[in-house]
Amino acid sequence: MTFARNIALTFLGLVATVILLFPVYWMLMTAVMPTGDILSRNPPLLPDWSKVSFKAFVEVFERRPLLQWMANTFFVSGISTLLSLVVSTLAGYSLSRWRMRLQQITGATLLLSKLIPSSLIIIPLFIMFNAAHLDDSFTGLILANMAIGVPLATWLMKGFFDRIPAELEQAAMIDGCSRLSALWYVILPLTRPGLASAGIYLLIVSWSEFIFARTLITSDSKQVFTVGLQSFVGEYQVEWSNLMAAGSISLVPVIILFLVLEPFLVSGLTKGALAN
Repeated sequence: MTFARNIALTFLGLVATVILLFPVYWMLMTAVMPTGDILSRNPPLLPDWSKVSFKAFVEVFERRPLLQWMANTFFVSGISTLLSLVVSTLAGYSLSRWRMRLQQITGATLLLSKLIPSSLIIIPLFIMFNAAHLDDSFTGLILANMAIGVPLATWLMKGFFDRIPAELEQAAMIDGCSRLSALWYVILPLTRPGLASAGIYLLIVSWSEFIFARTLITSDSKQVFTVGLQSFVGEYQVEWSNLMAAGSISLVPVIILFLVLEPFLVSGLTKGALAN
């Protein structure tokens, strides 16, 4: 019975994996197959290797400033993730350790703010940043990314802090540590899976963000990858091969980061499953 159950779960896992990865597969096929085959009524699921060409991956670097987009995206996403992780960690620790009415209201407000779509807050943000002379600047875009990433990351960190007994930092404080030093030396090492999870989430949010980057940044030299991809969509035609080639390239850094932090994520899931 157990063997049959394992086989069934493995089969379901494979089916789910195929479904989830199919868009990535089709993006790669669109990048290397002729446009005529992709746009036909019955596009082939498996490519005709005699027609496969990787020319689009070369053309995107020749026709567009892909390296500049990548550098801008790395800078904005890296700073946004780092600052958001610091704020989310401190906020999550506060919500976990202090149960006052104000803390509960703040936590509920953060959670409810996540329900507001970005399209509704872009105009107020644009007006505020324009008045503060932060429009068309990386600083304004970083702050906007923090605004959409911090609420959920705070609750992620709160969940990890809730699993750690408060007696640990109390013991450290008895031994002479301050509240912040106890958090740094005692609590944070135990929340590495949570930091990895929140960090990946924040990076994906910043890396894939489009609305704020499209609205707040007007200079071509400051464009990020998501806005740059829009340049492949013309008024009368779409450069499908180049668009999908550039999109495939944009996935590489996030995949590498996930592979690097995957052990921490697995550790966090295991600890969560074993928590009382």
